[in-house]
Amino acid sequence: MQCSEYYKKLGLKCGIEIHRQLDTGKLFCRCSSAMQDEPTGEVMRRLRATAGELGKLDPAALHEALKAKEFIYNSYPNESCLVELDEEPPGEPDKNAFEASLLVSVMLNAVVPDEVHFMRKNVIDGSNTGGFQRTGIVGIDGHLDVSFGRVGITNISLEEDSAQILGKEDGRTIFGLNRLGIPLVEIGTSPDIKTPKQAREVAEKIGTMLKSTGRVKRGLGTIRQDVNVSIKGGARIEIKGAQDLKTIPELVASEAERQKSLVALKKEVKKKDLKKQQPKIINATNILTKTESRIFAGKEAFAIKLSGFSGMFKTPLNTHRALGREISNYACAKAGVKGIVHSDEDIPKYGIEKEFSVLKKKLGAKKADIIVIVAAPEKTAKTALNTVVERVNMIFKGVPEETRRALQSGDAEYMRPLPGAARMYPETDLLPIPVTKEMLSEIKKKIPESYEDKAARFIKLGLNNELTGQIINSEYLPVFEQALSLKVPAKDIANVFLNTVPDLKARDGIDTGSIHSDRFLELFSLFEKKKIGKDAFPILIASFAKNPGKTAEFLLKKACLSKMSETEARKIIQEIIAKEKNKNPGYLTGKCIQALKGRIENGVVARIVREET
Repeated sequence: MQCSEYYKKLGLKCGIEIHRQLDTGKLFCRCSSAMQDEPTGEVMRRLRATAGELGKLDPAALHEALKAKEFIYNSYPNESCLVELDEEPPGEPDKNAFEASLLVSVMLNAVVPDEVHFMRKNVIDGSNTGGFQRTGIVGIDGHLDVSFGRVGITNISLEEDSAQILGKEDGRTIFGLNRLGIPLVEIGTSPDIKTPKQAREVAEKIGTMLKSTGRVKRGLGTIRQDVNVSIKGGARIEIKGAQDLKTIPELVASEAERQKSLVALKKEVKKKDLKKQQPKIINATNILTKTESRIFAGKEAFAIKLSGFSGMFKTPLNTHRALGREISNYACAKAGVKGIVHSDEDIPKYGIEKEFSVLKKKLGAKKADIIVIVAAPEKTAKTALNTVVERVNMIFKGVPEETRRALQSGDAEYMRPLPGAARMYPETDLLPIPVTKEMLSEIKKKIPESYEDKAARFIKLGLNNELTGQIINSEYLPVFEQALSLKVPAKDIANVFLNTVPDLKARDGIDTGSIHSDRFLELFSLFEKKKIGKDAFPILIASFAKNPGKTAEFLLKKACLSKMSETEARKIIQEIIAKEKNKNPGYLTGKCIQALKGRIENGVVARIVREET
């Protein structure tokens, strides 16, 4: 990662959009947002691009519509209805969700409008049955103070979440309607972020602020982060789906490097006096189909020559990708091919050296030229090769505006064109919602404690700086704070959420994400009443995961985990020692701990074993 001076010279600008699910019912109907139902039916739809009120087609919508995809939507008895199917107008927005979004606006020092008007925003990937998402701006012109200064907040919106992708098969995408309509609060920042490190800090601070409200959902899939990046001489690129805070700096750095390389390539083609390409596509099937190559054998193949571009596809754009891969990703996304083969690669690895020489002569290719081949049916192959030419000609422009998909590696790949301005238009099925001074006055009374004040309070309760930071940024912060009302050491509560729960998931594969917060409060209450010891925590938590809906008291009795006296434990330990042939203290301690199932502290068990042996 480069230093701040490097990014200043590069002219890096970055903004972040954060979407967080609210822990309420669905936004425009009264269905549950728990996402625990099983599907009971399905419908099929297709996307069709239509002109907006200004008579213009959105380029991204047209791009997707041309693919003629089918979308299958699974419906759920308690978590979807006719609203999600777009067969019934939306109901009034959920009051709790609306209040939560206003609270976020106030906390971000935003200007709240006198009325909130919902708009329709085109959705082009099939993730909404209506072809649009409903969104209403609840705040503008806010700000967030961070370590490097002040970051502007351009907008805070309340909107509906999209349907969840469940799978893809034979050109169809399968969605679940149980996620569609869950309320989201969307926060967009100004491009005031100047380094990759700053991008993570802003995302982390906004995330912490949202969790502090106690009104957002937790767990995988409840938060999505998009990053907008540009450099001097480049263009705005939107990177969708930055799930992990850790990958945000790498995503920003990689995109900055990619744009820097593309700006340099623009200068290089100008220096070489290269021209935009208009190559003729030739049918190379007869040349390649009889090879033993698994890529070309028995398949149709088509090829083009790009004049003067030899060697250029090897140009590294960042540490993750070269220009050839960039162009290949573009062709895959727009034409649906699996990839391309080009002469800047190691041709012998494809087993077509002789055939390639014939192809080269047929195309009249010189040493300075590059050959691109696609193995696919004629229509698909020609679309792919035209797309390759389109992307190569974009080099003369430099950096094309586009939407890219975040990858786990910290890189991003082409997804679709950047949506146009014509994608937003008024929602005619919903009345404006007035926001009164009295309403805002009541909301201001509900502003939660700041990060700094919370951290100071936790440290006073016995947590060190590291534990404090971890628990504040943990998804378990709300239930941690609830548990502090019990007479249980804060350090013991934090240890459950930061160590015990993750260990059960990593070591034993136990899904702890579905455990309701009430179960944890019951667990700590039992400990407070001295009915269980700390060593029973992992056993009971694992039991919570395997028996959803059962109370801690019920599971305690079922598993016989009630805390026992030292006298009772000693008697059991004596019996185990008497039966065991192996008298090694370490071995015996393990056997006794296993038998006592956390009903007495492990340290006490170890001491009794030492005394008895």
